[in-house]
Amino acid sequence: MKNTKYNPDLWDEIPSYAFMALGRRGREQISLRECFIPSCNSTDGDKLHPIKKEIETKQIPEKKVQTIKKKYLIHCDECSQDFHLIFEQYVNNDSESENIEGTDIIMEKVYATDANDEENYGEIGFIQQK
Repeated sequence: MKNTKYNPDLWDEIPSYAFMALGRRGREQISLRECFIPSCNSTDGDKLHPIKKEIETKQIPEKKVQTIKKKYLIHCDECSQDFHLIFEQYVNNDSESENIEGTDIIMEKVYATDANDEENYGEIGFIQQK
């Protein structure tokens, strides 16, 4: 079902996988093309449709870090609900460090919330930096 509010081009920006740390046993690859609403858990990526993207930036001066949140609103045809897939980057912007050229992403985690950001569905994992 094609809906005009959907923006399929956003899939090009959303990584296909995140990784969950398994302690000393390595990591597990988690698909981000599934519904993260607890009552649904559909794994059919064809039933998911990105709607929009929002970006929030916040500076944490005492830690010389900036956070960048990319929130993607996703609709699931299986349960007919929307949820946010949120990518939170922690960027080191310490100008005194000699080893940093431009921006240096320290960590990027991904988690899901309901469409109103009232219920956190939990952390999914982290994104592997290239």
